[in-house]
Amino acid sequence: MMISIDSDQQAITLLLQEIVQLCQAYGLEWHSQLRIEVRQGEMRLLAPRGAQGTLITLPTQLLVPLEGARWSAAPDHLELLEAPAEASDLQRQLLQLHGALYNATGKLPWWSQQHPARLVERQATVAAALAVIKPHYAEARKATTAAEGFLATRSFRWQADSEHGECQQVLLPLIDLLNHHHRGAPFQIANGAMTMAMAQPDDTEECFAHYGHRRDPLDLALHYGHLDTSTPFAHCAPLEIPLEGVGWVRVESQGQGRPAHPLDPPQVNLEGDGLRLSHLCCHHHHPERVQTVLKLALQGSLKRRGHPDGKVQRLAEEAIGQLSSANQQVLHRLVEAVEGWEAGSWRRPPAARRPSLAQS
Repeated sequence: MMISIDSDQQAITLLLQEIVQLCQAYGLEWHSQLRIEVRQGEMRLLAPRGAQGTLITLPTQLLVPLEGARWSAAPDHLELLEAPAEASDLQRQLLQLHGALYNATGKLPWWSQQHPARLVERQATVAAALAVIKPHYAEARKATTAAEGFLATRSFRWQADSEHGECQQVLLPLIDLLNHHHRGAPFQIANGAMTMAMAQPDDTEECFAHYGHRRDPLDLALHYGHLDTSTPFAHCAPLEIPLEGVGWVRVESQGQGRPAHPLDPPQVNLEGDGLRLSHLCCHHHHPERVQTVLKLALQGSLKRRGHPDGKVQRLAEEAIGQLSSANQQVLHRLVEAVEGWEAGSWRRPPAARRPSLAQS
């Protein structure tokens, strides 16, 4: 039985059929009603609404290693110059087929010309405004070819040897077609296979994965290149602001890994000149969680400085409002920088225009 493939290009259909057949020969299994849809380069996995059970089971021998691969520097197409040394013949075949699939769907020109991160790289004012909110993003950027940059958005970090091995970057045949949703299925590897459950949030036919971590919309836009409205998280910008009665409040970073506690409380340090918080992450549907954690930390700092209980309550509430305002201000500066570039882009020749970060 073959997966149903509905594509607007015959060449894409043939490539997907070859990938499916090759993977099936080595143990790939899928839901009986799974369908692949491709429209104008956008690929999705679909199933009837309310479908139950396992979506895909992919043996780990079909996970394609990417580290060590060499690609041409071309900005508009993928050309594999050298496959990873550790790749098997099967994995090399799959890597070549995926390169052809991405070329047929126009992925690299899109990444090179329209990905929001390109705006950050080309516009100093946007980069400066973003650095205040996401300093880790600027620090993590490395000079790469378009191929390496694009494939970093399609891959998964996997530790093949859970005891001694290092995490490696791998491509996920077919699973790669799953888009992200906050209520999508997590990636799970056990017993020699990656198994994806059926997840269809919002009562749609499209099946989704959850790409992991507590990324907020800006993180997702900068890495994956699309506006995701499903994620409920918002990270506080690293800030250092003076607050009455407290001194300086410093929020150090943006914790984005898997938290040890569901409420993801920050590490709190009461210091001589103020209060230091490791991070702050707000859940859109439960703002009271971060407010409670923050209020307790502020109240502790205020009481330590000898303020009476009545004043402690007032100052803590005012401090939360000031932190919120500080976040809104730095975000507003980023929006202004993007809008300023957009206004100027309309005066440039059409070939120089690029989609905005806000439109991703």
